[in-house]
Amino acid sequence: SFMCRLALVFIFTGLMVFASKSTLPAFAADTEKFSSVLEEIDNLVCTNPEKTSQYYSSKLVIMIDDKRALLENRIQDYRQMMSELIGMKCSIERKVLSGKAGDKVGYMLVDELISVVAENVHIDERQHSVCSYMFSKEKNNWKISLEHCSSLPDYSIRPGEDALYYFHNPVY
Repeated sequence: SFMCRLALVFIFTGLMVFASKSTLPAFAADTEKFSSVLEEIDNLVCTNPEKTSQYYSSKLVIMIDDKRALLENRIQDYRQMMSELIGMKCSIERKVLSGKAGDKVGYMLVDELISVVAENVHIDERQHSVCSYMFSKEKNNWKISLEHCSSLPDYSIRPGEDALYYFHNPVY
């Protein structure tokens, strides 16, 4: 039908615009410094979670879905997990969807897949989210002042599937 073809044209055009290489480098340089902050945190969460606090603002707000989290509780949870899981390995994959840095503030929107495996459990604990990170510059260092992650409904992501379908195609 005409409406179906029209919808496909809009979807295809949207994908072409989103996938075009000219749109990606526009925010790549801006978000590179933010990505490096997140990578430094990633390297500490499963080895020395107490040291992650240096990357967060004293006025930090963490939202996970519809709940507020405190950094000290998160650190305690990581510590607890480390004591219960033998040979724990964490990996975090991120795809930057957008971002911008100013002189004092900046943001990054990312697609994030966190995986935790251990020798004494036979599961891969995975969390797939879309996260917004707001950064503020404090004494010449970028710190996270807001972290807001929304869990995606499908936690078993198969290669070739678009887990962000509803992000790219809003329903309302």
